[in-house]
Amino acid sequence: MNSLCNILINDLRIWIHLGCGEAEKENAQLVSFNIELIFKTPPGSLITDNLDDTVCYLKLTQAIQNLCKERRFNLIEHLAHEVSQTLVTLLTGKNIAELKIAVHKLAPPVPGVHGGVIFTYASKIT
Repeated sequence: MNSLCNILINDLRIWIHLGCGEAEKENAQLVSFNIELIFKTPPGSLITDNLDDTVCYLKLTQAIQNLCKERRFNLIEHLAHEVSQTLVTLLTGKNIAELKIAVHKLAPPVPGVHGGVIFTYASKIT
């Protein structure tokens, strides 16, 4: 039986200094992340109920939070790439085939944009 398994970290919200100019970066903006981890094969935790047999999403969210509090970013595209690089390092060799990230800048200072701006990024994991 082939099974597709994934973990979705939905709506991780972090205050980030993000924007094209220094004035926009002066005050942190709320950014939401959706992180999807697609397993190569079903994780052993399906049977064992053991955290060691899957991916600890607490560690992943802490890594994202640490990255975002230490840095300033101009663009959500670059932010997505940096988050991806951080997570790929943690996920390599962990039964994950693909990582998908959606970065949602909830309130960009763009007239007429009321639902924010979202950038998505996907990476294959080896």
